[in-house]
Amino acid sequence: MDKNEIKLILNNTPTFNKLTPEEIDAFLVLCEVKEYKNGEIIYTQGDAPDYFYFLLKGRIVALTRQGVYESEIDLLKRGTSFGIISIFTDEPHSVTTKAIENSFVLRVGKEEFKGFINKHPTISLDFSRMLTQRVRAKTQEKPKKIFRVKRIGVIGFPSAGKTTYLHNLALKIKEETGKKVICIEVSSSNNFILPYLAKRDMQSMSLNEFSEATVSGAIVNDAVDYLLLKVTSPGNFSALLNCLCESHHFILYEIPYYFWDSYFDDFISLADSIHFVLFPQIEELRRAGILISDLESKNSLIREKIKVVINEFGSRDNITYTQKRSLLNHPVYATLPSASTDAYAKVLRRISRDIGDVITGLALGSGAAFGYAHIGVLKAFAEHNITIDIICGSSMGSVIATLWALGYEPKDIAPLAQEFGRKTSSFSGISFPFKGVIRSKRLESICKKIFGNKTFYDLKRMLKIVAFDFAKKEIIVLEEGPLYKAVAASCAMPGIFEPVTFKEDILLDGGILNPLPTKILLNYGVDRIIAVNITPSREEIHKEYQRHNKLHVFDFIFGSIETMQREFVQQALGIADVVVHPNFEGLGWMEFEKIKEFMARGEAAAKEKIDEIKRLT
Repeated sequence: MDKNEIKLILNNTPTFNKLTPEEIDAFLVLCEVKEYKNGEIIYTQGDAPDYFYFLLKGRIVALTRQGVYESEIDLLKRGTSFGIISIFTDEPHSVTTKAIENSFVLRVGKEEFKGFINKHPTISLDFSRMLTQRVRAKTQEKPKKIFRVKRIGVIGFPSAGKTTYLHNLALKIKEETGKKVICIEVSSSNNFILPYLAKRDMQSMSLNEFSEATVSGAIVNDAVDYLLLKVTSPGNFSALLNCLCESHHFILYEIPYYFWDSYFDDFISLADSIHFVLFPQIEELRRAGILISDLESKNSLIREKIKVVINEFGSRDNITYTQKRSLLNHPVYATLPSASTDAYAKVLRRISRDIGDVITGLALGSGAAFGYAHIGVLKAFAEHNITIDIICGSSMGSVIATLWALGYEPKDIAPLAQEFGRKTSSFSGISFPFKGVIRSKRLESICKKIFGNKTFYDLKRMLKIVAFDFAKKEIIVLEEGPLYKAVAASCAMPGIFEPVTFKEDILLDGGILNPLPTKILLNYGVDRIIAVNITPSREEIHKEYQRHNKLHVFDFIFGSIETMQREFVQQALGIADVVVHPNFEGLGWMEFEKIKEFMARGEAAAKEKIDEIKRLT
C-alpha cells in the first residue's frame, strides 16, 4: 500500500482524523506497514507487548485460549486499533490475533507510540476511552470473552415508543451480529414495560444494591438478556456497565427523560451513542432541538453522539422533512414506519448493522453506457442474497444507485435507466451562450420524469450521490433535497451539459474527481466496501478504438476524461475490499441501445466474485 492510501484511511478513521496532515505525516515516520498472509499470527495470547497495531486492509480475527481450546471472540475490521491494552498496562496480550486473509497492518513500536500519544493530547483521550471499552479478564484463569463493547443509550419523551424501539433494536442486533446483547430498562418506579414486550417474568434490581452477585441473579437470559434497573438516587452506573462489559458486546439502556439533567454524567456521557426517539410533531421536535442544544452545552462532544430516530407512524402534524430538520437543528438518523410492516424491520436491520459494524457499501462508478452494467451486478447480488446497506453513485452510477435506493428491483431499473440514457444522449435543448451543449433544465427535466418529486427522505435504502462543486473545486456529497436535482448534478458532464444549480452551489459531474466513490463510503464508516469499476483499462480502450473506423465526439470527450481519471480510479481500487470489473470488449461508451449486453457483462463479472463477496460479508 502506498503512503497516500494509508493517509486516506487514517484521515477517515475516528481518533486519527483529529490529527492535522502534518501530525499524520509525523506519525507515519514512526510506522511500518507489514503484510500478514492468510493464517499468519500477528501476536499470541501471553506474548509481551511490542507494537501498536492498526488494520489497514484485510481481516483479522481475535481468539482466546483456555487450555487446549481456542475460540473466536471478534472479527476486526479495517480501521481497528489493537494491542492497546497491553501497551498501556505492560501486561501480556490477552488474546491471539490472526489474519484470515492477506492483510496489511500499520504498526509502531510500543515506546514510540506512547511517546507520540503523550505529545498529542487531542487523541490521547480517545485511546483512553478505547482502553476502558476493551475489558480484560480479572485473572489469567478467566479467558477474555469480549474484545470491543458498544453502549447505546435510548432517550425520548414520554409515550414516544422508546422502550419498544429499545427492545426491537436489541433483538435485531442479536440477529445481525450473533453477539451477546443486553437490554436494560431504567425506571425510578416499578412501572416496567420490558416484561410485557419480552413476554417474560422479570424482577427489578436496585442500582444501590448492585454487585456482581446481585446483577447475575437479576439478568433474565433469552434471545437477548434483560435487566430491569430501579434507580431512585445516584449510584455507580458506570460500575454496572463495566461489569456487563465483561459478558456483553452490546449494552442498550433506556434513559428516562427526567434523568437527562440530574444524571447527565451517570447515564448520558457514558454512552457511545444516544438514540433520541420522538414523534414528528411540531412542539415535540422544537423541544427536542432545545434539549440537544442543552446537552451539547454540558459536553460539546454529545451532539455527534445523538442520532435522531423519528416514529413516523405517530405523526399528527403534516410537516415536510425540511421543516423537521429546521425545528431539530440536527440531522435525522432514521425514520420508523409502523412496527407491523416489513419496512419497519428493514429500517431496524439497517440501524442494527450500523451499530454492529457489519455495514456493506457498494460504490458504483461513472462511465456513460457502461453504467448499465451496474444493473447486472445488482441482479447477481439479489440472486445470491448479498446484502448492501449503503450505496454511493457517481454520474451514471448515481442514476442506478438512486433507483435501487428507492426500492426498485433490477428488472424495474433497466427500462428507467435506458430511458435516461436514450434521452440524455440526444442533442435537443441546445444551450446559448455555451456553458454546455445541452441546457441544465433539459437534464433536470429528464431526471424529474424518472424520479418525480421524491426526496432523500423517501428512500428505502441509504444513498449518497457524488457531484463536483465548481466554485470550490471539490467533491460534494449530496444527501438531502430533491433526488432529480442531485442525480442531474452528478451527471452534468462539463462541456456537454450546463452546470446544475443546487441551492447556492454550481454543480457538475461527480465523476470528474471521484469516478469510483469508495472514499465516500470509507468516510461514512462503511466496514466492507465493494466497488464496481466500469472504467475500461488502457488496453480495453485501445482495442475499442481499433474496432471503430470513425470516432464520435464523445469518444474524444470520454477518452480524455478517462485518462485524467485513471489515478483517481487506482486510489479508489486500493480502498475497496472487492472490485467487480466487467469485460466490455466490443462495447462502446455511447451504445445505450445495448443495455441487455451491458447488464449481462455486469452480472457475469459479479458472479465471478460472488464467493469472495460472501466471505467478505
